[in-house]
Amino acid sequence: MKDWGDILDAELAWRDAEMASLKLLVAEAPTGSARQVSLLRALWTMLYAHYEGFCKFVWDFYLESLEDQGVTRGVCCVPVARFSMSKRFRELRGNLSDGALWDACTSDFQNWMNEQLRFDLRLETESNLWPELLKRNSSDVDLPSKMVEEHEFKLKALVARRNEIAHGKKMIISSLAEYQQYEEAAMLVMHELAVAVLNCLENKTYLKA
Repeated sequence: MKDWGDILDAELAWRDAEMASLKLLVAEAPTGSARQVSLLRALWTMLYAHYEGFCKFVWDFYLESLEDQGVTRGVCCVPVARFSMSKRFRELRGNLSDGALWDACTSDFQNWMNEQLRFDLRLETESNLWPELLKRNSSDVDLPSKMVEEHEFKLKALVARRNEIAHGKKMIISSLAEYQQYEEAAMLVMHELAVAVLNCLENKTYLKA
């Protein structure tokens, strides 16, 4: 069995180290200088990149780890089993004839539930991981998002300001202290997601009660 915790820790560690290195450069730059202003903007965009990238990594890691368990959809909890059939549901919506619906209800559905768990579609960030999307994605696969709700305002600001920087607007982060509170919020959310996935895998909460 893979050491899930080590994998998640390593993924978080290299991202944390990269942000820490850039923060050192910010701290060394003269206060209010063009250099510091530019570095703070770069740090903000890096924080967003690691927030989005880590969440995407953890979601993919979770779904891939579930596939590795070799279980069928039928033994999984409703959110996990339902999300694994997202592609089939989309295909079904493309053909809502009486015959297609009859087959789905009388035979196809049971066959799908007897198949090995597989995720043909993944959870996406849509290049703008707003807190509502993060909560919805986590809910779709039965993961909690308490920290997202607690830090929703800061997460919204993180995404919005990153977009302003990406679009070439003059968005200024006043100081490293201002930045730090947003990093702390993002890191709490990232840690919560990693811990939730680890708990689900270790305690097998993806299975029916």
